[in-house]
Amino acid sequence: MSSLKIPILAVLGRKNSGKTTIATHIISELTKKGYRVAAAKHISIEGFSIDKEGKDTWRYSIAGANPVISVSDREVAIKMGRETDLFSLDWMLGVALKNGADVLLLEGFSSLILGDRMVGKIICVKNIEEYYEYKEKTGDDVLAYCSFKSLGEPIFETNRDLRIIVNRALEFVAEKQRVFSILRKLAGLNCGKCGRPSCLELAEAIHAGEASLEECVPLRLKSKLKTRILIDGKEVPIQLFVSEIIRKSVLGMISTLKGVNLSGEENLRIEISK
Repeated sequence: MSSLKIPILAVLGRKNSGKTTIATHIISELTKKGYRVAAAKHISIEGFSIDKEGKDTWRYSIAGANPVISVSDREVAIKMGRETDLFSLDWMLGVALKNGADVLLLEGFSSLILGDRMVGKIICVKNIEEYYEYKEKTGDDVLAYCSFKSLGEPIFETNRDLRIIVNRALEFVAEKQRVFSILRKLAGLNCGKCGRPSCLELAEAIHAGEASLEECVPLRLKSKLKTRILIDGKEVPIQLFVSEIIRKSVLGMISTLKGVNLSGEENLRIEISK
């Protein structure tokens, strides 16, 4: 996921398997540790609406408004019709980031994240058959399996082992935070010159002690760049080749101006503000 910038946790399972119990405890513990948590819950009831029939906001929706925003002294609620086609994991992540969240927690959404190794998954099951169903789809890419029943290892018993389950989620978040801290030091170009498909995978390798920051080629060559581009005070990472194209193009245009005398070796700094 290209926009991944904060850890994502998901609590999965069928109805009445204990998902909300686990999710609530994880949110509570993360909040106690100072994390700002955004949460999204999938509701499987067909035709469900958080709005109430007859309310003003409901009437706005029926009349054709989309989205409908309600504001009180306690909260702001935005109701959007699914026909907008805006819904996706990236969209939820974007909402979380826009509102300053450090962690995104999902309850449900199996179809979106079962195969996503970057999402920390806790799976609640009601019987051993469900365990094997999920294991076939996810392999070993799961933080914990749990059940209200005693199903034996490796399935935790939800009430008895709640602390262990929650701690695994907290450890996942802490580890991903360290990875993202490394990621912010890299160029962020996903150029592949380090031999890995993305900067995120290089950051993971550095965190695991299998690589170093020196393997980021654009970062290593940054001192040789003669062009800097800043947008609203934030520097935009560029490669050496691109740097020279921009620098020579801009200097070439400026050199045609009356009274300008350039050698062509000057450094270039471009600042853009919105």
